[in-house]
Amino acid sequence: MKKIIFVLSVSGLFLAACSEKEIQAPDDFEVAVTTTKYKLGDSVQFNLSGAPDNITFYSGEPGHEYDKRDFFSSDEGTLTLQFNSQTRAGATLPRNISVLISTDFNGEYNEQDVKAAKWTDITGRAVMPANTASNADVVSGEINLDDLKVKDRPMYVAFRYVSEDAAGTAQRYWNMGRMFLVNKVPGNGDFEITSTIEKGLFQVVEFQGADNKWTINTGTASSHRLIHTANAINTEADDDWVISRGFQVFQTFGHKKNAVNVKSITGGTPSTFSWLYSTPGTYKATFIALNADKDVQKEVIKEVWVTVEQ
Repeated sequence: MKKIIFVLSVSGLFLAACSEKEIQAPDDFEVAVTTTKYKLGDSVQFNLSGAPDNITFYSGEPGHEYDKRDFFSSDEGTLTLQFNSQTRAGATLPRNISVLISTDFNGEYNEQDVKAAKWTDITGRAVMPANTASNADVVSGEINLDDLKVKDRPMYVAFRYVSEDAAGTAQRYWNMGRMFLVNKVPGNGDFEITSTIEKGLFQVVEFQGADNKWTINTGTASSHRLIHTANAINTEADDDWVISRGFQVFQTFGHKKNAVNVKSITGGTPSTFSWLYSTPGTYKATFIALNADKDVQKEVIKEVWVTVEQ
């Protein structure tokens, strides 16, 4: 599954050489087409001239628009959630964890406001560890959340830990991680809303039980985990929540990665660059030419309108 990482600077696409000379803007860079109208299935050929250090390209297709490089919004996407989970102790117990979604939680992380919100239990939609202890991650599979999206409302994801027969049985240990919330937009790939359980992404809300609670392990980006240790026998009953921040599930930020690298500093400027549009429409193709050293960047932007007909 293609992943689009939350924030990626366009400058990260460029490898700039250090130079003692003053950096000049690449004013000699030009882009032209022989015609502005093309038939579907024909590649658009852009003629390039000049000698910039770097050239990048935005096709103008949805999700690949220079004007929206920091923001992309679509009502057409399919929203999916995926996470890993593992359990170790309390193997004979029924599963004592639930996965919940809310679109009317007000973002106040306290018992009163959490209880006031409507939460939909989606645990049954996920693949979870069987009723045996395991040290291995189980992948939930891609959980479709389209039926729970509400326009102009953020979506919250919660994991709730409730002890069962706390007076007579030791409880399970739960470890959740590798959460992906993805908007799959037709014709535009997968737009990742979040990919890590990091500091500030989740907050703990305690309803009952002081012996154990959720902890947020802020290790490396690939190993962020939500962990609830196993309560021993004869401990106080637990009702513990860990709740995400609100996700704007119709929006995606940071799609500067959707720029295509046409030229880097190590190569010469190509005389042509071709792009195949898969859908009829009128597109604003944008080229960014850049000269840079380690301290200074100067760029020139060229725009070309092309129409692709059926």
